[in-house]
Amino acid sequence: MTSVLTGATVAQLRNWRKDPGGGRGPLLLPSARRNGRARYSFEDVVALRMFVVLRKDTSLQRIRRAVAHLRREHPSTHLSAHALRAAPGGRTIVWLTEDGDYLDVVEHPGQAGFAVVMEHVFGEFRTDDGRVVPGLRAPARGLSLDPEVRGGYPVLEGTRLPFDEVAGLVRDGLGTPEILELYPSATAAGVEGARELADLVERGMTAA
Repeated sequence: MTSVLTGATVAQLRNWRKDPGGGRGPLLLPSARRNGRARYSFEDVVALRMFVVLRKDTSLQRIRRAVAHLRREHPSTHLSAHALRAAPGGRTIVWLTEDGDYLDVVEHPGQAGFAVVMEHVFGEFRTDDGRVVPGLRAPARGLSLDPEVRGGYPVLEGTRLPFDEVAGLVRDGLGTPEILELYPSATAAGVEGARELADLVERGMTAA
């Protein structure tokens, strides 16, 4: 029944009850045993389901490291009380704390992990209808988007220059050298990126 309710195979359940050595201990021991058989509690089942979901995106070794970290930091709390998520690509695992913070528990234990979890949301992606959505941190080359700079409005990288202000100068016929003379902190890549993003916005408005 535990196998059916969690998605873990019987072989996995047996393996996860074993101590792999190296001081790591079993991944999860059942809450009880009766007549020599493992008896998993509801909390155990919840934790096992979490492991199965994680295992789709990351390695068992990383899951063991994440669990070991939680046991060290919260020895009196059942693993089912914790929310673990694999980062895109499975390179690390983050823990969602009770306060709503994301903390890396594998690659850089204790460090903030929100950006790691949201990487697939922040990065460039393609919609079902084929549109390419630019990356949020760098919507075009030479541009950046930071909530601490102009409230998250796209600017030329390393400046506070709004992209559309620079794109407007390009459309008015100013060349890159002239714009760089006006704004010494700007770069040629930023000027070109401002034009690219402005064109993308205009095409989106036309399509709408």
